[in-house]
Amino acid sequence: MAVWKEHDFWKYEIFERDVEPEMLPGFEDLVRLWQNKQGDRPMPAWADFDFHDFVGWHGRIAMADIFYDPYDYRYRLFGEKISEQFKADFTGKLGTDLVDGNLERLEELEFYEMVCRKMLISRVSGQLKQFHRPHVSVTFVEFPLSGNGEMTTHTVMAMISD
Repeated sequence: MAVWKEHDFWKYEIFERDVEPEMLPGFEDLVRLWQNKQGDRPMPAWADFDFHDFVGWHGRIAMADIFYDPYDYRYRLFGEKISEQFKADFTGKLGTDLVDGNLERLEELEFYEMVCRKMLISRVSGQLKQFHRPHVSVTFVEFPLSGNGEMTTHTVMAMISD
C-alpha cells in the first residue's frame, strides 16, 4: 500500500493486485471475490462477474468503461446509494465532463489514469465537502478489469459511507 496524495480531507491510496483482503477493511469480501475471479491473469474481466456476486453491495457499485489516448472513463453504472451520497447520478458521464475546470478533479483524473495503466487497486476516502455534505465520509475501492487480458478496459468500484 502506498499513499499517492492527501489533500482537502481526501486520501488517495494504491494497492498491488495481491493485496491481503484485511488491508481494505469493509471491502474484504470484494477483494476475495476479485482475486478469485482473477485466477492466474493480471485481472478478471467484467464478464467474469454475475449480478449475484454483488449481493449486499447492490446500489453501492459503480462500473466504468476506460478509454486511452487521451485517457478518460465513462460511468456505465452509478449505483443508487452512491448517487444519493453525491446528490447526482453520473451514469453515462465522462470523467472529463466532471472536471469542469477544477484543478483537484484534474489531479484525480491523473490518479485514475495511473491506477488503470498500472492495473492497481485503489482506495479513495474523504468527506463530501465539495458536494455541500461535509458531515458525510465515504470510502471507495476500485478494481481494474480487462476485456482483452492486456490492459484495464473497465473498472468496478464499491462505496461504504458513514
